[in-house]
Amino acid sequence: MAQELSRIDYIRELIADCRFDDALELLQIAADEEPDNIDYNYELARIFMELGNYPGAVSNLELVADKIRNHLVYYMLAEAYQADGQIDKAIGACLKAIMLQEKFPLAYKTLGILFLSRNDKVSAVEYFEDYLKLDIPKDEKVSIRQVLDRIKNEKS
Repeated sequence: MAQELSRIDYIRELIADCRFDDALELLQIAADEEPDNIDYNYELARIFMELGNYPGAVSNLELVADKIRNHLVYYMLAEAYQADGQIDKAIGACLKAIMLQEKFPLAYKTLGILFLSRNDKVSAVEYFEDYLKLDIPKDEKVSIRQVLDRIKNEKS
């Protein structure tokens, strides 16, 4: 006998099958019925990111992040802010991710990139150096050291 899927499980199956339009339609109905449902807001954010609707992703992730305070959600929010051109908010979201998970490599690397995009080379170097202290692959360390060398040589 087949097990019946919950609404959110069915929506996640649609997303897994890349049936974003169908999933989006069902999610919007579900979110209207239950606007505070974290699962619906999270899945909406994922679809909006996939479809390039970054303001939609940001608004849904802000709702989720404030409720569950998870480093991965804050990192995803940082990515949405960055994609939406909100660099200062992306930096803030990465910092929140680090506050929740001190040794979260992706946040340090992203902070280095974000500060570099603002031409704040001092802060970029600081976060890239912190990133190198974490458990990351050796080839990644080589790449980041090359970036640091370029940044430091530009300062001179």
